[in-house]
Amino acid sequence: MKPEELDLLRRLTLTPGVSGFESPIATEIRSIIEDYVNSDRIRMDNIGNLIAEIGEGERHLVMAAHMDEIGMVVSNIEKDGTLRIRTVGGVDNRTLIAREVIIYTDKGPVPGVIGIKAPHLTLDPEEAKKVQKYETMRVDVGTRSKEDTEKLGIRILDPITIKKDFDVMNGKYIISRALDNRVGTYGILRALQILSKKKLNKRISFVWTVQEEIGLRGAFVVANTIKPDWAIAVDTYTTTDAPDMPTHLVPIVLGKGPVLRILDGRFIAAEHIRKKIEDIAKKSKIPYQKGLTGGTTDASAIQESGSAVIPIGVPMRYTHSPVEVVHAEDIDNFVKLLVEVARRL
Repeated sequence: MKPEELDLLRRLTLTPGVSGFESPIATEIRSIIEDYVNSDRIRMDNIGNLIAEIGEGERHLVMAAHMDEIGMVVSNIEKDGTLRIRTVGGVDNRTLIAREVIIYTDKGPVPGVIGIKAPHLTLDPEEAKKVQKYETMRVDVGTRSKEDTEKLGIRILDPITIKKDFDVMNGKYIISRALDNRVGTYGILRALQILSKKKLNKRISFVWTVQEEIGLRGAFVVANTIKPDWAIAVDTYTTTDAPDMPTHLVPIVLGKGPVLRILDGRFIAAEHIRKKIEDIAKKSKIPYQKGLTGGTTDASAIQESGSAVIPIGVPMRYTHSPVEVVHAEDIDNFVKLLVEVARRL
């Protein structure tokens, strides 16, 4: 990745956008795409999906990437000033304890910590072996009363994320929270930037969807309102190349190219679209992998529109953790494949 491309990915990743509270990341994306798309071809639908369209023609391709991330919201403010939380999306309790968090209020971001009982004060040795549930956790924001906490601007339902860092490991491995799915958000944004300068024989809608992490809600709206001929659901794909990963699934490895997600918990790609995408990748000399896995993506919702759909993902280690890892070369090949699919499909 070029430095300016890495900076763009960093900018998108560090911008908050918990499911149902996507306006900060949507605003950030819109500010970028306005340089490439006429304003009358940019819109936001009633659920909050951001849609930008380029090209002309009878055939219609959608590239969709969810812009939301897992996180938390404030569920109560206790008398002692600490916050109770409710998770949003597939948050693993193991990733929350002893973390610094950011609460996003109308007055601006407020730092806090999810504390942990020190081993010096733990009387029951079995207690340390148990995973604490989020319902029993408290967020400490440095106050001693509910009134003091409210003076900071904190209110019920304010979104919360684990504090994010963005680093590059060993020159090629990018580490951050929320790479799922800011990598996909970045991918279709870069494809838009490139394709906006080319003559196209079809319409292409780039859709940044909302609420994927709580049940593909934005994608179901896309399925019911846009109904494209083809759709590419752009997301991440959990690799099997980290220690202690299952071996019954086909190996998916960082650095060997984007993944065509053929089958998952709720989706099977139609054979003709899968073969077409493979053919495009081969002719374009773009490395790719084929995978089957659990979970699902926006593809399973958009498929209900009757469109020919396939998910394409960036391989990623440690999904839904504060240390998600992707490979820079996979991202570059991911963007190349999206561009070639848009041109050749």
